Amino acid sequence: MYLSIPSFIVLNLTIVVLLMQVVLTPVFRLPPVRWADHVFMDRGRIANLFWLDRLNCQFCGYANGLCTMLNTQLDHLAAQKPEQGAQRWAVAAVCAVVTAPLWATFDLYTIRGLYNLVISQCLGMQRFSLAQGAALLERGRYASQHPPAARAVLRLWKNSALALEMCLEQIESSWCPLRHFETREGIVYPKHHKRFFGANVIGELREARNFLQANSGTVSRRAMEVIPSGLDELPPDVQTKRVH
Repeated sequence: MYLSIPSFIVLNLTIVVLLMQVVLTPVFRLPPVRWADHVFMDRGRIANLFWLDRLNCQFCGYANGLCTMLNTQLDHLAAQKPEQGAQRWAVAAVCAVVTAPLWATFDLYTIRGLYNLVISQCLGMQRFSLAQGAALLERGRYASQHPPAARAVLRLWKNSALALEMCLEQIESSWCPLRHFETREGIVYPKHHKRFFGANVIGELREARNFLQANSGTVSRRAMEVIPSGLDELPPDVQTKRVH
């Protein structure tokens, strides 16, 4: 997992900050996506954590927040109308060509390589294929108002961002499914945090996690399809609190 840290930093500085925030946001007048509303490295404050656990919590907070920012930025761009102006889309096209090698390297190295071929295989986690992503975006008519070329690029970028979201959800929910502490207005949490546990139920978390991992390998929302009513079907001795 730690081998992906350099690639996340590159993704952060080049795609999320330089491409999206510095160039495309002012060009298309996109809604601002604030770092402070998406990236929360707060769970390292949990008492009695081993230093490695604390590091893992910080990494998850950074990676998941960055992924949430990326998906939000892409959605804002995909929602733009094609008649925004040829000059604006020309800028977007140049940016897409320039950043394509960086994006492809991140996708192939971090998602298809480290996660799909190593982490998921070793730990029995679920994977998110390009075909799954393409079908999902087609059903949702993602960026469907754009011409074929622009639509294809936007869907390719979004497909990669969705695959990253799936990877991080699997890792985080299987290892440390704890919600963030931040509660102020404007915060945007990763979607899978809706099923996560509060820090005040650590004991129940350990029991529930052991049960869920033994049955489905994760507590992500995809695994909840195996347990339709969620944690309601946990054994009575585990249902000490309604933590979902």
